[in-house]
Amino acid sequence: MAEGERTGRLTSGDVNIFYRVFGAPGRTPMLFMHGANYFDSYDWVGVCGKLANDRETASLDKRGFGETTWSPSKDYSLDAHMGDMLAVIDKLGWKKPIIAGHSASGRLCIAFAANFPDRISQLVVIDSGIGRDEREPKTATGNPPLVFPSIDAAMAHFAKLNNPPRIARDRERAERALVHVAEGFMLKRDPDFQNVSPLGESAALPRKPARDVGAMLNDVKCPIMVVRGLKSDRWTPDIIARMERDFPKIAWATVDSQHDVPYQAPDELVAAMRKFAGAA
Repeated sequence: MAEGERTGRLTSGDVNIFYRVFGAPGRTPMLFMHGANYFDSYDWVGVCGKLANDRETASLDKRGFGETTWSPSKDYSLDAHMGDMLAVIDKLGWKKPIIAGHSASGRLCIAFAANFPDRISQLVVIDSGIGRDEREPKTATGNPPLVFPSIDAAMAHFAKLNNPPRIARDRERAERALVHVAEGFMLKRDPDFQNVSPLGESAALPRKPARDVGAMLNDVKCPIMVVRGLKSDRWTPDIIARMERDFPKIAWATVDSQHDVPYQAPDELVAAMRKFAGAA
C-alpha cells in the first residue's frame, strides 16, 4: 500500500466493494471514480495521496472491477453504481464530498449530482466524452472474460488503443490488473460490465428513467469543472464549442495528457482540483 493509504470493504447490493482512503478529516473530502478501459482505484493512488494533505480522499473499485466482486445479477446500471457510491460515502461518514468521475464515470457522476444534490458539493468530470449525447450502453450478458497467454500479451492488447491506459505501459500496473488462471492471465473486470438490465430479483427493482447527459447536466445544481486532456481523443472542436455554448457556467481546465489523466498528468490534475475546490 502507498504511504498513508487505508483500505476497506463493504457490502452494497449484491457486491462487496473495495475502497482506498487517504488523509485525515479536514477540508471537504474528495471521491474519485475510475473509468472502464482499464482502470480501477489503484490508478488514483498518486492523485489521492497528493490531495490528502488537508483532507480525506478516497477511490473505489467499481462493481465488476479490480478487487470488488462481480455482480451475480449482472447489475451494472447507473442506479447500482450510484448506490455503491452512497454506501462508500456513508461508510466514510462524509456529508457532501467533491466527486470526480473519469472517463465512463463522468456520466455516472453527473447522474449522481443530478439525482442526489444534497450529497455532493462540487462535481469534476475528467476527460469524459460527455458531449457525445450517448445513453447507457446495453450489451448482452454471457460475454467471455478477457484472458491473455501472458502479461506482455495483455499489455500489447491495450497498447493498440488510440489512448492507451496505464496497463499498456506499466508492467507493475498490468500485474495488478490481472489474475492468474489455468488458461493464462485474466483481466479483473467482469466482461458484462456494461450490462444495465440485471438478471433475477434485481430486474424487479425500481429504476430511474434513462436520460441523456445534457438533460442531467441541466439538473446539476453544484459547481462543475470539466478537465480535458489536450492529447485525448474524447474531445473534438465541435463538442467543446457545443458544451461551452449550452453550459456556460461550467469551469474548464486542460492538462497535457492523453485519456489516462491520473497517470500522465497527475500534478496538473491535482493543481486544477485544488484551484477549483478553493477554500472548500
